[in-house]
Amino acid sequence: MNTILLIHSTQALTALPWAARIAATGNTRLVLLCVSQDSVTALDEITPGDERATDLARLSVEALAEHKIADGRIYDCRGPKLRRACLNALGELDVQQIILHELFAMQSPVKANLVKQIARAAPFDVLLLDVGESSQPPGRVLFTQLGGSGEFGIEYATRTFLDEQCPVVVIPDPQKVTKSVRTFKKVCESFRREAGDQLQQLAPAESIENALREMTVTGDLVLFDADKADRVSRLLALLKSLRQDKPDADFAVGITRAAHAAGPGVVERALERFHLHIPKLDRNERMELFGQLDRGGRFSADFLIMLMVSSAIAAIGLIQNSTAVVIGGMLVAPLMTPLLATGMALVQGNIVLFRTASFAMLLGITGALVCSMLIGMLSPWADLSSQIVARGSPNIFDLGIAFLSGIAAAYALGRPGLAGTLVGVAVAVALVPPLASVGIAAVKLEFQIAMGAAVLFITNLLAIILGATLVFQFFGLDVSLRGNRSPRWVRWTVLFLAVALLPTTGVLLQNLELQEREGVHRPYARPLPPELRDAVRQLVGQEPGASIVFMAHSDIEHGFGVEIVVAVPAGKIHTIGPDIKTLVRAKMGDNVYVDVTLVQAIATLEQVVP
Repeated sequence: MNTILLIHSTQALTALPWAARIAATGNTRLVLLCVSQDSVTALDEITPGDERATDLARLSVEALAEHKIADGRIYDCRGPKLRRACLNALGELDVQQIILHELFAMQSPVKANLVKQIARAAPFDVLLLDVGESSQPPGRVLFTQLGGSGEFGIEYATRTFLDEQCPVVVIPDPQKVTKSVRTFKKVCESFRREAGDQLQQLAPAESIENALREMTVTGDLVLFDADKADRVSRLLALLKSLRQDKPDADFAVGITRAAHAAGPGVVERALERFHLHIPKLDRNERMELFGQLDRGGRFSADFLIMLMVSSAIAAIGLIQNSTAVVIGGMLVAPLMTPLLATGMALVQGNIVLFRTASFAMLLGITGALVCSMLIGMLSPWADLSSQIVARGSPNIFDLGIAFLSGIAAAYALGRPGLAGTLVGVAVAVALVPPLASVGIAAVKLEFQIAMGAAVLFITNLLAIILGATLVFQFFGLDVSLRGNRSPRWVRWTVLFLAVALLPTTGVLLQNLELQEREGVHRPYARPLPPELRDAVRQLVGQEPGASIVFMAHSDIEHGFGVEIVVAVPAGKIHTIGPDIKTLVRAKMGDNVYVDVTLVQAIATLEQVVP
C-alpha cells in the first residue's frame, strides 16, 4: 500500500518530512505524485536522471535525496483534465491514504480547485495539511470535535502522531458535550494500551474557536475531521481565520477525511468507486486492441463468406424451428467485430476506421439478407415457423439485452482473460437470426413479421455500438483525454444513433404493452400446413351446416399436438370427428396427437342475423 503526497507546486515539498513520518507510521511506501497539465494523458514513474521528468518531478527527486528517503517513489501525472488524470492515477497506485498540502497560499486557482476536488472525491483516507513554516512533524496535536463527532480523526491522530513527545489533546464541542465524551471514550477503548496519558480530552470551553486561540502555540498541529465531505470548505475557512488571528505562532493545520466520506453524496461516491475499479489499458494494450478491431472490422472475402454461411445456417434453423441450428448460426457470424470497431472509431475520432467498419457492415448485412431470402424461396413451407414469428414481435427487453451485450463484448475484448466469454455474448445478442427472419418473412410476403424482425435487428445494431462506445471510454480510449475535442462528425454520428433509437424504442414499448395485454409475448401455436388446412376444409364442407372454428398445431405445451374445433348443427349425430383424425394422421404421421372437438351450434349465423 502507498501513502501519496500530491505535488502540484514546489511549496508542497515542504510537507515531505511530515509525509515520510505518516507513511512510516502506517507501514506504507511514500509516493510523490507530481501533477501537471498537458495535452497528453500519462502516468510515468520517474527515476534520477530520467529525461522524461518535468521540472516539478526533478525537484521532487532532489527533495527525496536531501531528506534521505531511500524507498520513496516519484510518478509524473499529466493530462488535460487534472482531476480526472489524478483520480485515474490514484486508481493505479494501490493507495491507502493521500496527503494534500498548501491549503491557503496557493496562487493558481486551477491547482487550488484540484486540491478541493480531490479532497471531496478521492475514495481513500485524505489528510489536507498546511505545515506553514514548520519543517518537522508536530510536538502536539490539538483535535477539535466539531459537532461532537470526529471518531476517525481522533483515531488517525492517535495512530499517526501520538508518542511520548507528541500528545493528542481533544477539544470537545461545548454544544455537543455528551456526544463528544461518548465518541472520545469509544476511541480510547481501541487505543487503551498505546495511548495512556498522552491521549486526553479537555473540559468543555466556551467555544472551540476561543479554546484554539488560547491554546495554540508554535509547533502544534490543529486538526479537524470532515465526517462529511461538504464540511471541508467550512473547516478550511475556520482554519484560515485561526491562522490570521495568530500570525506570530508557527503551527500546522489539517483536516482528516475518511474514505467512506468521499464525495458530497452517495451517487458521486459510488461513481468514483466504480470508476476506480474499471481497468485502464496501457499503451501496448490499446495498440493491441486497436489492431485486433482494425483487422476484424475490415471487409474481406472471408468475412462475407462466413457471414453468408452463418445467415444460411440460421435461416435453415428458423425454417425448421430448430433452436440448436439457430444457435449454430449465431456462433459462426463475424458481424460483432465491425460493430465494436465502429464503437472504437467513435471514441477515438478515427474516421478511417469508422468508414472501414461501416463499409464491412453494409456489405455483410446485404450479403446475409440476400442469402436468407434465397433460403426462404427454396423453403417448401408457405407458413412461418414460431421462431420467425417470435422475432417479429420484439419488446423493450430486447433493447436491454443488446446494450448489455455490447458492453460485455467490448469489455471482454479489452481484457484478454475474458475472451472466451465472447461466444456467450454472440449467443445472447443474436444478430444474424433477426436478419435472416427479415429475409424469410419478406419472400413469404409476411411484411408485418419482416418489419418487426427488422426493428429487432436495428435495435441490436445501434445498442451494441453505443454500449461498446461507453466501455471504450471507460478504458481510457476517449479522444478528449488527449486534450482534443471530439470531431464534429463523431458528435453528429452519436446524436444520429441516439435519435435513431427513439422510434425503435417506441415500437418496442408498444409491442410490450400489446404482449402484456394479450397475456403472452411468444406464440404458443402455429398454423397447420396449407395442404392439410385445405383438405380439412373440404372434408368439413361435405358435412351440411358444419364450419371450422379453430385449428392449430403446437408442441410447446405438454400433450398438445393438433387441435381442431368444428361447429356442427344440433339435433343429429355427426361422425366427422374420426374422419378428420384419420386425415390429419395421414398427412402428418400416426404419432401426432390429434384432438377434434365437435361443438353443436344452437343457431346458424343466418338465423341470428337475417
